[in-house]
Amino acid sequence: MQKVDKSIVNMANKVNILRILWESQCIYRAEIARMTGLSQPTVMKIVDEFIDRGLVNISGKGVSSGGKPPLMLEFKWDAYYIIGVDINEYRIEIVLMDLGFHVVDTRIQDNREIDTSETILKRLVEEIMFLLGNHPDKKERILGIGVGIPGIVDAQRGVVVNSTELNWKDVKVKEYLLQYFEGKITIEDSTRALALEEKILGRGRNVKNFLCLSLGSSIGSALVMNGELCYGSSSASGQIGHMAVERRGEACSCGNYGCLDLYASGRAIQLEAKKIVREHAESQITDLVYGDPEKVDLNIVFEAAMGNDSDALAILEKAADYLAMAVAGIINLTDPELIICEGKICRECDIFMKMFKKYIRRRRMRYVGREVEIIISDPKSYMSSFGSASFILERFIQAGGEVKELLRIKNTEHEHIIYVS
Repeated sequence: MQKVDKSIVNMANKVNILRILWESQCIYRAEIARMTGLSQPTVMKIVDEFIDRGLVNISGKGVSSGGKPPLMLEFKWDAYYIIGVDINEYRIEIVLMDLGFHVVDTRIQDNREIDTSETILKRLVEEIMFLLGNHPDKKERILGIGVGIPGIVDAQRGVVVNSTELNWKDVKVKEYLLQYFEGKITIEDSTRALALEEKILGRGRNVKNFLCLSLGSSIGSALVMNGELCYGSSSASGQIGHMAVERRGEACSCGNYGCLDLYASGRAIQLEAKKIVREHAESQITDLVYGDPEKVDLNIVFEAAMGNDSDALAILEKAADYLAMAVAGIINLTDPELIICEGKICRECDIFMKMFKKYIRRRRMRYVGREVEIIISDPKSYMSSFGSASFILERFIQAGGEVKELLRIKNTEHEHIIYVS
C-alpha cells in the first residue's frame, strides 16, 4: 500500500478550511468539521494556526444547544491587501482592496489616442506608487499585483502576445513592473480574470461549467470546465473573437480571415453604421449625427434601434447572428450550464441580447445546451480589477494562507513617484 505524504494531506486540509472561512461570514469549528469531514481536533489545530498568524478572529459566541456555546470564527479581511488592475482601451483602473474585496482606494486614468504600451505602463507604475504612498499603514501587507489586459496573454511569462483592443504586440508587462516592484505579479487576459471573479464572487459560484463573454469594442471569452479555468497549451484559449465565421471574409489583424470580431464586435457594429452615414442613407443614424460619420458610436446605433430604425436593427441583427453562430459552436462542443455576458453591448442594448438569444436557439444542436442559461453579469464597480486581483487571492488560498513574500518597492529611489498627483 502506497504511503500518504502527511504534508500534502495537511496542506490540502488547510486550503479546504481556509476557503470555507473566506466564504463564510461567521462559522464555528464544529460546522467546519461537518463540512470537511475532518475530526474536530484536526480542525482546531489548523484554525488555531490561522488565529496565531492573524488570518482569523474569534468574533463572539454562538447559540448553545445545551453545552458550552461555540466560538464564532471570522476571516480577518484586513490581514493583507491586494492591488487589482484593469487596463482597457479607455482607461487604467487600479484598486487597492482587502482580502474580502472591500475597496480601500482607487486610481483611474483615461487613456489617450497618443498613448503607447510604454506610456500606459509608466502611468500604471506612477499610480500604484501613489496608492502605496497614500496608505503607509497597508504598504507592508500587500500580497501582490494582479493585472488584467484584453487579448492573448502568456500568463506564465507575463507577456501580452497580441491585443487588438490596445494595439499591443509582445509587450513584456511583468518584466516592466519587476523593474519597480518585488513580489507576486500576475498578468492575465481580462476576460479570464472576469471568469475567475464570477467563479469566486459572482454567478459562477457552485457552477462547474460556464462560459464568460466580453461584448465590447472587441469580443473575448473564457471557459470554466469542471470548476477550473481553461488555458490551453499556450495560454491562448478563449479567443472567440478570432474564430472564423466567414470562409471568404475580410483580413483580420490577428492574421486570419473572416474572424468574428470583424462582424459582431462593437467596433464592427460602429463601422457598419458609419457606412450608412457615408452613403447618405435616410436613417435615424444619419440624423442623430447630422450626417457626420465620425460622430457615430455604439450609443448612436443603440438609440436608433430603440427608435425602431430599420438600418440600426439590421446591423444589430446581423451582429447577433454571427455571435450566436460562434457561441452555438462552443455550446455544442462543451455543453456549459451558464453563459455570463459582460460589456457595453450586453449592458446597454437589450434589443441585441434578445436577438442573440433568439439566434442561439436556432443555431445550437437540438439536444445540446437545452438547459444553458444566458445572463448579464451583476453590475459591480471595479469588477475587472476584482477579477485581476482574484488570481492573487487564489494563490494565497492555495498556499494555505502561507506568505513567503510581500510586495516591495524594488529601489527606494523610485518612491519619489508616489508624490505624482
